[in-house]
Amino acid sequence: MKDPRFNPHLLEVPLYIAGKSAAEVREALGLSEVIKLASNENPLGPSPKALQALRAALPEAHRYPGVAARELRQALARHHGHGLSEHHFLLANGGTDVLRVIAQSFVFDGGNTVMGEVSFPMYRILTTMFGGKPVQVPPRPDLSLDLDAMARAITADTRVVWLCSPNNPTGFVLSQQQADDFLRRVPQEVVVVFDESYLDFAEDPQCVKSLEYIRQGRNVVAVRSFSKTTGLANLRVGYAIARPELIEYMSHAVLPFHTGALVLRAAMAGLGDEDYRRRSRELILRERAFLFGGIKELGLKCFPSQANFILVAEVPGGGQAFAERLLQRGIIVRPMAAFGKPDGFRVSVGRRGENERFLEALGLVLAESKEEQR
Repeated sequence: MKDPRFNPHLLEVPLYIAGKSAAEVREALGLSEVIKLASNENPLGPSPKALQALRAALPEAHRYPGVAARELRQALARHHGHGLSEHHFLLANGGTDVLRVIAQSFVFDGGNTVMGEVSFPMYRILTTMFGGKPVQVPPRPDLSLDLDAMARAITADTRVVWLCSPNNPTGFVLSQQQADDFLRRVPQEVVVVFDESYLDFAEDPQCVKSLEYIRQGRNVVAVRSFSKTTGLANLRVGYAIARPELIEYMSHAVLPFHTGALVLRAAMAGLGDEDYRRRSRELILRERAFLFGGIKELGLKCFPSQANFILVAEVPGGGQAFAERLLQRGIIVRPMAAFGKPDGFRVSVGRRGENERFLEALGLVLAESKEEQR
């Protein structure tokens, strides 16, 4: 479509297709019971303290946001510990909006960004949206990010490197040693983004501590979210952590009143809900192990995840077709073609009953597929 009024960069942007909701599937297929395990939502629901704070703030819904943003930044500085102040934080409308702010801030005049080929597709989408060139680097044979190849892909035109840890969709984390070695090879002017939306579910003691780079004043941005670990995906609160000079610069890409005080109050209460966060992590770690074991027992290839999801690969007929078969049985999972893995799907960790239902449906669909191949 050519029209001089249209932004040519936007015309190149593929639409991001979100996962189907349970209500959509019930209506479309006439099913009475549907389990959604596609969008990595917290199976515990929202933090009770966050809900309480949200209800308490509702009478102020007619007001524009006041000091809530500053108070949340201060709370985040206390939460993340020494060496950080409110000036190290930028709030946005969910983690994806943080990524948008980064892309808009640094991708211009034909610059490129470097990312893993099997990773979160918004890196590619946002780079294209703002007129940059996405450089996608194939993974290593085990599907982990190939940091050596990513370092070699950096050129004089590179503005940003996107590192997702735990990576979506594999669930792999970067180790401290891997990150240290990589950053030694990155030119100082290149911004390295650690997208850590799922970090609270990681249990690997070798996992990279990205905030140490920020305390050292490096050109590093860490991205976090309240969607997963406080169960507030529908309220859309995310944040960036970086040295104050970067935060001040990126703030030019933030719209006035881009988040409301109601959701910020809920996020701050969720941040302080230690009991909920503990129970959430315990549930994910326990059920992730159960789900992983069940998938392996069925003979399917899956990857040991440090997030609240598991990638299942090399399924019969490809990820899209296999997901459609599960959908017919009332189980929503996410096909992974847009994430660089068309032969697989991603399943979110749910409660025990949901995980058992998924494994039962998975076994039936797998048996049907094998029977058809005979």
